[in-house]
Amino acid sequence: MRFLEWTAKEMTPPKAYGSFHLLFWGIGLTLSFTTAFLLRNTKEKTNKYLLFGIGLFLLIAEIYKQLFYTFYIEHGSYRFDRFPFQLCSIPMYLCLIIPWLRPSKLKQAFYTFIASFGFMGGFVSYFSPESMCLNYWALTLHSFTWHMLLIFLGLYLFFTGRAGKSFKDFFPAAIVYLSCCLIAFGINLLCYDLPGPDVNMFYIGPKPSQLVISRDIVKKFGWQVNTVVYTLALTVCAAIFFAIYLKLRKKIPCKKPKEKGA
Repeated sequence: MRFLEWTAKEMTPPKAYGSFHLLFWGIGLTLSFTTAFLLRNTKEKTNKYLLFGIGLFLLIAEIYKQLFYTFYIEHGSYRFDRFPFQLCSIPMYLCLIIPWLRPSKLKQAFYTFIASFGFMGGFVSYFSPESMCLNYWALTLHSFTWHMLLIFLGLYLFFTGRAGKSFKDFFPAAIVYLSCCLIAFGINLLCYDLPGPDVNMFYIGPKPSQLVISRDIVKKFGWQVNTVVYTLALTVCAAIFFAIYLKLRKKIPCKKPKEKGA
């Protein structure tokens, strides 16, 4: 509690497209792009350490956030709508898993998922940062840094060539996404009556989504229709990001280091 109180520095939530938002976004993008490009020839052993290190950092940051909300803000009461299983949370788990996997289709699918769905989640978040602009410095920096790391991971996997070489590599990543949707839906059902006004992992229901367009679809057609539309929309959007990556890959020097056993 002393540590949480020490880090609980209040702030006026930054405005979308204000100085804090634009500076963090601009500097973060520049550093992410430059660092990812410099690491384009990373060997597999270093790649494992890098991914596991980022995954460990994200895990520690998430544990801090959960403790901060639970014990400092909610005074010991846990809200299950903050359970860490949203689209932008999945790269944390994958970064901790990938280093232990041998070269395989599953490992390739995880790479492509991070570089498409994960990158998309981090990138798009900066265009509508209201949910990231909070009234505590620690939480705001946590959210801004988290989503910037997703952008870095996507760029890094792009420059190293680990994200896939053809559009057919996207389909296994889409299966990973749909599998996560099934797990998220199961969590939503299990936590439906538990504390938390919006226990809605991946925003697919059965509780109504609070996202701008989704909530209108839910009101008019029900959460089932929204689930199909929202899931399909994210898949198409991620596919577009991946298609752009494939287009740029032909023009920017990338290299895919050989993995042992590949």
